[in-house]
This record gives sequence, structure tokens and C-alpha cells, in this order.
Amino acid sequence: MKQQSMNNRTDAANGLRRRDGISLVEILVAVVMLTVAVGGLLGSSAAVANQMGGGVRQTVAAGVAQARLDSLTSLSCAQLAAGAATGNSTTRGVRESWTVTDGRNIKTIAVLINIPRRTKTLVYSMVIPCRD
Repeated sequence: MKQQSMNNRTDAANGLRRRDGISLVEILVAVVMLTVAVGGLLGSSAAVANQMGGGVRQTVAAGVAQARLDSLTSLSCAQLAAGAATGNSTTRGVRESWTVTDGRNIKTIAVLINIPRRTKTLVYSMVIPCRD
């Protein structure tokens, strides 16, 4: 018993106190810090998911434009002038419109792509020579 009281006096003299547990304030601070950290992770994961979705939409748009350009370039210049001069279509939520402009011995094909949740229209164009 004397030893314990002696240790308590020595600790008190050194400015140390005995602590039996964690205080309520420490728990609240830890919970607030954890909440802020989890909130930051959720915010950044939502941004990453949104960017990945945008990449998927742009990949679909590029595929739609490429398919349209391929289908139009497979036609002869006479067929392009006759029936495929303009048009529009929607594929997998991507709206496309195209125009064929007649030039001297060339045809210029322009495909305009509108992607959902994107304000800027993408324009793909191609010039094909007319030899027929």
C-alpha cells in the first residue's frame, strides 16, 4: 500500500495524472474525423463514376460516328448525291445527324453527334474523292 501511494505522489509531482479511459470529447472528435474522411471518399468516388460514365458515352458516340461514316463511304458518289445527303438517327441514346456536301470531284461527309449530359456537339468529318 505504501508503494502505491508513493508512486501516486511521484506521478503528481511530475505533472502526470492517471487516466482510466477515453473521454466523451475524444470519441466525438474521432467520429467527426471519420465522418469527414468517409464523406471525402464518397465525393471522389461519385466523381470517378461520373467520369467513367462519360468515357463510355463518348466511346459509344465514336462508334456510332464511325459506323455512319463507314456506311456512307461505301456508297458511290451518285448514290450519295441522290438519297443520303442528310439524315438523323438515335442509337443507344446518342443522337446523330449527317450531311453530305457536294464539291468538285469530292463529297464531304459531316456527322454531328450529341451525347446526353454534354453541351458541346462533336463533329466528325470525312472527304471522299469521286472517281465514278
